[in-house]
Amino acid sequence: MSARLRAETHGQPGAPALLLVHALGTDGRFWDEAVAELARDFHCIVPDLRASGRTPNPAAPVTAQEHAADLVGLLDDLGVERAFFAGCAIGGMVAAVAAAAAPERCAGLVMTNPGVRNADGVKDMLRDRVGQVRAQGMGVLLPGAADKSFHSMPRDARFDRYVERYAAQDPEAYALSVLGFLDIDIRPILPDVRCPVLLIPGGQDVLMPADSTEVIRSLVPQAGVVRFDDVAHFIPFQAPGRFVAELRRFAAASTPGGLS
Repeated sequence: MSARLRAETHGQPGAPALLLVHALGTDGRFWDEAVAELARDFHCIVPDLRASGRTPNPAAPVTAQEHAADLVGLLDDLGVERAFFAGCAIGGMVAAVAAAAAPERCAGLVMTNPGVRNADGVKDMLRDRVGQVRAQGMGVLLPGAADKSFHSMPRDARFDRYVERYAAQDPEAYALSVLGFLDIDIRPILPDVRCPVLLIPGGQDVLMPADSTEVIRSLVPQAGVVRFDDVAHFIPFQAPGRFVAELRRFAAASTPGGLS
């Protein structure tokens, strides 16, 4: 059964709809800088997934399929028949699951920092994180977790904002989120993604398996790729202006007559 998500909307309801799915360990605020620009062209829908932000904690870990059902339910609640889906890292995997499960609802799919599964080493790291935060709180993971996500990126105000929000998370909410995604593997559903697809990998991303983009392309032949060589694990957060430009180009090319 799907859950009702807390969500914000930005832009004009009559504009093309854009559903934005945040990364693990973040919430809808992840998209703030990008949305400030995207709202000029899109009706942006920005949810907090279950166990994130203002959406209440679930009773048990939530799978990618359950998160995807929540997103489709959110579109139903808002009366949105069709939208572009965009997600970062594991949020992109959830968006892909939703696109495969409800192809009539997805006008196009953008996956930044694309992945298909958690590598074994990442699974071990995430299991360790769950135990640590349940015992000692979110602070025990810092600055290490942020350093990995911002590999080779500046330690600037954006980095500080991420660290502040990361530390403020409810430890149990974070644990539930991690456990729900631990064994995620979207390879079986990828052949069911029929819409236009754009993949934006980060050249400095050390958290997603390096072969993920090619795996997706082998299963989704229509997928295009734009690589951000100097960006790490959170492209929409770390390079919002460039991300917005690529999403606009993709949406215009995927829309008959272009964006109005």
